Amino acid sequence: MKYDFDTLLERKGTSSFKWDTGMDYFGRDDVIPMWVADMDFACAPCVVEAVQKRAAHPIYGYTVRQQSYYDSVMGWLKRRYGFSVSQEYLCFSPPGVIYAINIVVRILTEPGDTVLIPTPNYDSLFDLVTRNGRILAESPMRWENGRYVLDYEDLERKAERAKALIFSSPHNPTGRVWTREELERLTEICMRHDVFMLFDEIHCDFILKENPHTTIGLLGEEVLRHSMVCYSASKGFNLGGLGMATIVLADDDLRQRFKEELSIAQTRLDNVFGAAALMAAYTPEGEAWLDQAIAYVSENKRYLADFLKAHIPQIQLCQAEGTYLVWLDCSGLPYRGMALEHFMINEARVVLSGGYEFGSLGDSFLRMNLACPRSVLREALERMEEAVRKISV
Repeated sequence: MKYDFDTLLERKGTSSFKWDTGMDYFGRDDVIPMWVADMDFACAPCVVEAVQKRAAHPIYGYTVRQQSYYDSVMGWLKRRYGFSVSQEYLCFSPPGVIYAINIVVRILTEPGDTVLIPTPNYDSLFDLVTRNGRILAESPMRWENGRYVLDYEDLERKAERAKALIFSSPHNPTGRVWTREELERLTEICMRHDVFMLFDEIHCDFILKENPHTTIGLLGEEVLRHSMVCYSASKGFNLGGLGMATIVLADDDLRQRFKEELSIAQTRLDNVFGAAALMAAYTPEGEAWLDQAIAYVSENKRYLADFLKAHIPQIQLCQAEGTYLVWLDCSGLPYRGMALEHFMINEARVVLSGGYEFGSLGDSFLRMNLACPRSVLREALERMEEAVRKISV
């Protein structure tokens, strides 16, 4: 089956965080939103059918995970990534990945302890560190040959005083897909300094075959016992509104403490529709849809690269290895930080994520979401071209 990613579906008026917050967030509603990390594609038909089938039963009570749910998760990790995870290691965080990381940070560290995060990085990961009274240690990545790489010497120095590392893999916002060698070197440093590792792999499903994702689960039992690995169907299958995450915790004591925290907060049970959606997504039919969505967004990336080169050379596309997010170098424009973001909102009428939100290295960057029909991308780029041309005259 060939799936339709070209049709523009009307999302305004659906309580969409991405499309219905223009006036509240930006003071105008005539903008094209390309900021929030969700897709403007219809979900896979098998997912829609599964949710509709469940909705047809008129009772939406508390939902328990049955063996079929576990089998779906374990089957997906094995088939997609070659990771044969033990069922006993599996935990779940219905509120999502950030909630799960927040819980484990609070379990393993005390106020005043240091948590290490390479930058730029997803701003919510910074927030959960600082707003919990922990000290954020940023490790700025290095720019080499058109992409970011880890600064291992800096990581080594800062790991000496850190209690935990939070790491985005694949990387948000830059789209880096880390190689096995990079991850092995990173985990070796953390293991040597007794730094517990929290891996956010929420974007791992949206990866090209030529840039395969290496999940931490493949690096051995010892690494796994010093790690927390977070997965979710929300990004790859556009299910963010259903709130769910799969967590792998191999350490028995930490896993029990994690489950106890979820029990105390009464957050251990999945959304009734989320369970149906996940099991449908992790089928061959769901995987076929995902592969076609990845191929479509890859064409969007090529279109973007060609357009920028021909019409907006002041903006450079950083090497985009994975995810449907791209990192734009806007150092050729006369704006930085919030001023750069506001220029795009008010002059181009396009909402992109301001790079400053991802750390000090992002001051001249913007993050763009390409999971949209090409017609939307084309209009956004034409608006950006016109706005840039006005300031270049």
